[in-house]
Parts: sequence; C-alpha cells; structure tokens
Amino acid sequence: MEAIQLRCRLQRSRGGYALLLGLLITVVIGMIMYYTWMYGPVYQIGEGKSDINPPWRQWHKMQIKLRKEPIGLPTVEQPQLSEPLEVYAEPVQNGKDRGEIELIILTDGTVQGGWSGEFSVKKDVDFQVMTCRFEGNIDPEQVYSDEEGEDPSKLFFIAKGHFAILEFNDDSGRVRNLMGNVYVRGWLGLDNAVSGEIIITSDEKNFDRYVWQGWAEEAEPF
Repeated sequence: MEAIQLRCRLQRSRGGYALLLGLLITVVIGMIMYYTWMYGPVYQIGEGKSDINPPWRQWHKMQIKLRKEPIGLPTVEQPQLSEPLEVYAEPVQNGKDRGEIELIILTDGTVQGGWSGEFSVKKDVDFQVMTCRFEGNIDPEQVYSDEEGEDPSKLFFIAKGHFAILEFNDDSGRVRNLMGNVYVRGWLGLDNAVSGEIIITSDEKNFDRYVWQGWAEEAEPF
C-alpha cells in the first residue's frame, strides 16, 4: 500500500514539473512573439560605402600580433601616456550630430569606452543607441599619413565592441532593431588633439561611418 501511495506521489510530482516547464516555455515563446511584433526582427545596417582599409582587417591583424607578443608602448617621438587620458567628443556624419563618444586610453596602452545618443538620421527616421561598448589597444607601429605626408609622432589606436540601436520611423510608426559590431579608431597627437571615427556594421560589408575630433585630458581617478 505504501509503495502504491509513493508511486502516486511521484507521478503527481512529475506531472507538476511538466506543467511548470510547459508554462515556462509558453511564456518565453509569448515574450519572443510580443517583442518581434512590437519591434520587428534584427536588421542589418550600412550603406555599402567603400573603404580601402576597413577597421575589421586592422583589428584582425592586431589580434594576430597580440597572440605572439604584447603591443609595445609608444615610441620616444609619440605621446608617452604617463597618465590615463580621457576623450569626450561628438561624432558627426554629413555635418549632423551623431551622439556622444567617451573613451579612455590607459597607461598600458589599452583603450575602452562607449557611444550613446539619440539623433535623426534622415527625415522621419531617428536612432536611439541602446548600448555600445568597445575595448582595444594602441598600435605604435602604425604611421599616420595624409596628403601632406607622414607624421610618425601620432599614436594610433583601435577598439572593437557591439552596438544595439532602435530605429524609429515616425512616418510609418515602425520600430526596427539594428545590431552588429562597432569599431573605433583614431590618432592621438603630441598636443593631445585626437581625431577618429566610429564605424558600425552588421556584416563587415556594409557600414556607416561617423567622424569625430576632441582633446585628450588627464582622466579622473577611478
């Protein structure tokens, strides 16, 4: 009799677990369907602009070097990074503001930061940067050059991370998810002037680029 009662209790217990699991699965599926209905699927970002030296290639080469040995510190003719430096800047695209960027260059040559903001990218279309963090390194071996020639005194840096953006279409009322990788690269001069760009891409083929300029200042203590 006791064995029969125990068997019945086990069956009821298993039935309760199965019911709970089924309810949990239903809730998860419901949340996914609701999110998709509200915001739509994840879309790719980018306009297919050409770039003779895309940042993901530079990033890949840096990772190969890092597997062999640490990235070296600045040369004697480059900024020395005697203290952590922080940079605040406002990226622009076609003369239009594209939020705010903050990055810190530490004394060991590592770089970290983030990008945030809400802005209009075209008529009736707005972006809200939900999350965007990146990390990277300086690369003293890179040499700056432009139409005036080379300038080995400038210090190159590059960082990578992930972004999530909500695109609001005021005309249609549609909201889309834009996700992918973000690359931030730039040059630090001896006068602490910094220039760089943010590049966001979903497939490393199409991308959007925002440029920025700022000044590096001694970072506040952590």
